[in-house]
Amino acid sequence: MEEQRGKNWLATMLACWFLGPLGMHRFYTGKQNSAWVMLVLTILTCTAPISWIWSIVDGFMIALGKFKHADGSELYERINWVGIVYIVLAILGIVIVLFYSATILALASAMAGGAGAGTGAGF
Repeated sequence: MEEQRGKNWLATMLACWFLGPLGMHRFYTGKQNSAWVMLVLTILTCTAPISWIWSIVDGFMIALGKFKHADGSELYERINWVGIVYIVLAILGIVIVLFYSATILALASAMAGGAGAGTGAGF
């Protein structure tokens, strides 16, 4: 039996999916320096959105088979449908976050505008 180089694709995908902002998929694939950067960005909380975006991009790269081990070897045993599910759920999540963010901003703007008009009418 031939020894596999690199790391398992599914394990990398799952590590990114569930622990991505902590950089666990990067620790697993031997990319220690960038993994530590992601972990520190997440721990600092004010920079956590950077590591969230970074992990989503990494997830797309893993799903598409473009993410490699630190030594340059491919991840083995790729499962295409799992990658497709990740991409669909990630896009759906991004759309939902953007929709709710826009809704909250619109409501806050409407409440601020309505409060100012109501207080000025009494004087």
